[in-house]
Amino acid sequence: MKLIFCRHPFFFQCLIAICMLLAGNRAYGTETVTITMTDQRLQLGDRCEILEDKTGQLTLDRILTDEYSKQFRPSTGIIPNYGFTDSSYWVRLILKNASGKELSRLLEVAFPQIDITEFYLIDSSEGLIAYESSGRNYPFNKRKISHRNCVFQFDVPAGKTVHCYLRISTEDGMIFPLNIWSTSGFIKKIQLENMFFGIYYGIILVMIFYNLFIFFSTGDRNYLLYVAFIAFFGLFQLSMNGLSIQYLYPDNSWLGRHLTPFFIGMSCFFSGLFSIRFLNMDIHTPVMYRIMQVLALSGLVLAILSFPADYALTIIAGQILPAIMIIVAITAALVTLRKGDRSARFYLIAWSVFCAGVMLSVLRVLGFIPHNLVTEYGLQIGSEIQMVLLSLALADRINIIETENERIQEHALRLEQEKVENLNRSKREIENANALLSLSEEKYRLIVEGSSDIIFTLDRDLNFITANKAIATAFKLDPAKISGMNFMELLYTHEAEQSMFGILAREKLEEFRTTREPVYFRAQFISAINTEPIEMQVHLEYLNISGKNEILGKMSNIADDSLLNYFISENQVYLIGNYLITAEEITHRITRNLKKFISASQIKMIQIALREIIINSIEHGNLEISFDEKSQAISNGSYFELIRHRQNDPAVKNKRVRIEYSVTDDNITYTISDDGPGFQYTEYLRMSPEAANAGYIAHGRGLFITRNIFDEVKFNERGNAVTLIKYLNNEE
Repeated sequence: MKLIFCRHPFFFQCLIAICMLLAGNRAYGTETVTITMTDQRLQLGDRCEILEDKTGQLTLDRILTDEYSKQFRPSTGIIPNYGFTDSSYWVRLILKNASGKELSRLLEVAFPQIDITEFYLIDSSEGLIAYESSGRNYPFNKRKISHRNCVFQFDVPAGKTVHCYLRISTEDGMIFPLNIWSTSGFIKKIQLENMFFGIYYGIILVMIFYNLFIFFSTGDRNYLLYVAFIAFFGLFQLSMNGLSIQYLYPDNSWLGRHLTPFFIGMSCFFSGLFSIRFLNMDIHTPVMYRIMQVLALSGLVLAILSFPADYALTIIAGQILPAIMIIVAITAALVTLRKGDRSARFYLIAWSVFCAGVMLSVLRVLGFIPHNLVTEYGLQIGSEIQMVLLSLALADRINIIETENERIQEHALRLEQEKVENLNRSKREIENANALLSLSEEKYRLIVEGSSDIIFTLDRDLNFITANKAIATAFKLDPAKISGMNFMELLYTHEAEQSMFGILAREKLEEFRTTREPVYFRAQFISAINTEPIEMQVHLEYLNISGKNEILGKMSNIADDSLLNYFISENQVYLIGNYLITAEEITHRITRNLKKFISASQIKMIQIALREIIINSIEHGNLEISFDEKSQAISNGSYFELIRHRQNDPAVKNKRVRIEYSVTDDNITYTISDDGPGFQYTEYLRMSPEAANAGYIAHGRGLFITRNIFDEVKFNERGNAVTLIKYLNNEE
């Protein structure tokens, strides 16, 4: 990801970049924007599609072709933000007038630093119906709507849907908040903005004249440096807000662009000189003093070069230089505060308030908090409070100087006493923590090693790292020698089940490794008796231990139903979708009460047969997957992709498998039917076991297993329903 510097000055650009990285995967959809008569404002950032034009040469005609139309992607944020880039960006919006009359609306690109914004409105039947261009590169008096942002007026006929395209290009940060306003809503917004800006710049003027008066009264040069700093910072804000080009030089776009880095440079120059004198850096922090001198001089150089040098270079330098300067100043303030200079407190409080204001603006840009007056102008509000606090700090400085020496001595003594107390307290806390840690380790060892469940850890390749003693009881494996053995080696892989049950277990493990989300599933594992697997419940989850990703796992025996002895009979009907994992789960569900009547080995064989029949109903019945299609998919490893594709096919996705189940003390009956076209089952019923196994034919092999397990296997005439009967008086 590119480093993002955008609307916010100084080191908070870096803060925006970090937040964008943390929130980079926020998902937003693209939709048709419905405009009604009652809407005052619609935010569009997360409701549009965006295309990056790296060459900057694409035209509307090319954008409308299939080649480029398909390249638009949904916006990834409420306020699109792409940092400094040479690319142009195209924005596509679908606007629908849901009212019964024609609506007139205003589209606002709410960032004054955009160089060029081209607006196109297209009706599917009439073609291009409106075009307008605006931006910082054009004389302000050429704008149809006299506003600091690019604002385009357009009309949407009643019941019509139109397509809006914007082409945006700038040498500044590529950030473009998008809003649609009603005329009345936009007027209210302008009125609120004007009131806010009037208060903001009015306070700046008051601070300038107030501190000039104090300077002439006291002769303290700190006040003069502070006045110069807030004056240039105010001019910088005037430029960033687009008000300078609107009111001061509306016909000179070149001057409007290059004065922004000039104001930044001058703000840095006087801010550096002010910080040096205010914090007495030459006394408290000599190293920071020399660094700040270099940075202040760099600000002056930036101001001088802002006119002849390339704008993109100077504006980027104007982001980096203040970031370094503020880090140095705050570090110096912290050192000064530790040395007992109370003046540094006001300095830190002022900048903390400023940081809070910028944080509001940053969180608004990223979409974490609502868009309102406070969040949109958090930077200005924070800087305003900062200026007032610094002005009060300067006024209080005279009193501080008179009492500071005595307070420094008292503070130093108090700090020394607190240091000893904190040291003793920390020593006691460490001793208590060590005792609790030893007790916790002993409890953990007793709980884990004494558990009847198998508790273990795996690496990311599913190789064992550790296991408790329970693994020796279940699998006859030495816990001390388990390290390096792969978890997959414990899965039961009998040939009769390998085709599906093993695949499902491995698919569950692969899903866990891909999503890294905790997973629960049943699986069959090897046992001391190779022909009889152990069925266990498995729980796996990822843990971060000492910076390393490990997998914590637990395997538990599946408990018997304590009420089984009271079971007499039951009848159940299930209707399931076309999911293979459901076939496995439903098989266990409709055989769980058979322990009352038949042996575990017979139940196991019934489960195999039922699973084969249900999966056949899903694959070959509802999803209509042919034998050749399944064979090819299994051979090239795309079996589950084929299943997912058919599950989403509108022609078959709503088909279901019906399972009717009854058990009495005489017989067990299952009827399984699907919504598929059926098949010619007679040839498979006549097929010999050797032919089924030799050809590995899914129908023949599954039916052969079923015929050998159940006493009766009866299909309906269509071949999409089968009834399986097991007589309990035939038990061997």
